[in-house]
Amino acid sequence: MSEQLYTPNQEARIISEFTLKLMQGKVSREEANAIQETLKNAQAADFIAGVDLLVQQQPVSLEMKKGINKLLNLFYAHLNELPQPEVDKNTFAGALISDNEAILRETRKLKPFIKELQKTSSPSEPLTAFRQQIEILTKVEKHYQITENILFPFLEKLWPAHRCLQVLWSVHDDVREELRELEVVTKPENWDLKRFNRLTGDLFFNISTAIFREEKILIPAIVDAGVASDLNLLLNEAAEIGWSFIEPSTTKKRTKKTEEGATQPQEIRFATGSLSPEQIELIFNHLPLDITFVDENDRVLYFSTPPKRTFTRTNAVIGRTVQNCHPPESVWMVEKILAAFKKGEKDVASFWIPFKNQFVYIQYYAIRDKEGKYRGTLEVTQDVKEIRELKGERRLLNWENE
Repeated sequence: MSEQLYTPNQEARIISEFTLKLMQGKVSREEANAIQETLKNAQAADFIAGVDLLVQQQPVSLEMKKGINKLLNLFYAHLNELPQPEVDKNTFAGALISDNEAILRETRKLKPFIKELQKTSSPSEPLTAFRQQIEILTKVEKHYQITENILFPFLEKLWPAHRCLQVLWSVHDDVREELRELEVVTKPENWDLKRFNRLTGDLFFNISTAIFREEKILIPAIVDAGVASDLNLLLNEAAEIGWSFIEPSTTKKRTKKTEEGATQPQEIRFATGSLSPEQIELIFNHLPLDITFVDENDRVLYFSTPPKRTFTRTNAVIGRTVQNCHPPESVWMVEKILAAFKKGEKDVASFWIPFKNQFVYIQYYAIRDKEGKYRGTLEVTQDVKEIRELKGERRLLNWENE
């Protein structure tokens, strides 16, 4: 079974070609019935490999997601009827499932408020209650961070046919955007029932879509590939982020024991002084900003761990291509920056965004050696909200007011 995740078979090619036809709107009812018969023995791995082939041909788009939605709708009953692996709740896969169950419960709690809001043109109490439940539901971000920053890197190293993960990440981003929009549209001054109905419908659909793909396609493929136990070693990293609504058990990390008598790292000499590896790490982790270094081959080699990181990073990201560290809709911008850096056309790219009560300043710097050869990119992220609010001047120490 695991071989299907490495070499696209006939079923995968059929899935890819048929989904492309769905995207183009060229499928009749007769063809839909015929494809269900043709793929009556298709397994979860076939759908993974089929979507991988599709993403190799073109970037993830709204049209692609619609086509895949139509495909999985056709095969919804088939995938539900496939034998599902028994998964212990204290494993990584089990935690995914348990957290999904809780996410669905919290999502369904929105329904009575939605019904009330549809009865009145000037909502008050139902609107407040709905907003409070939306705030609770935003914890789904932790589940998505775990899948994107821990599970996906693990699978990318294991499966060449990992591009289907880009589609799931894009669905996560749709949920994030719908939650943000619902927070805006449910402010009394912005109330819009038509927009509200569209957003809540999309939210329920996309949350369910992400869960269905995890549990009916991704997890069965992981179990069939025989790597579920290896995945359990990532439970501690998941615990560092925290799950949305559960607290599963963790597992001990594999650690390398230092051999007795092993030579300790010496100081590293620079042009302006010498530091030990420990001092270097302490300095990087005490800078009031996040740094991530990507080498000339686009591989993430290092990230700092200050007390308050703006964006989530886990050890699973080390060795991952920087393209796979970004949502599929923004990969084109990453590619554009890297191409300009490598050609020597640009040295800096800057962005600033409001994010979780912060004002985040993000800069990418091209790193070049003494000969001017491109050696990588440094990402620097900093919350500059307090800096932007500074006024006047301060020349004396004033700890009492801090």
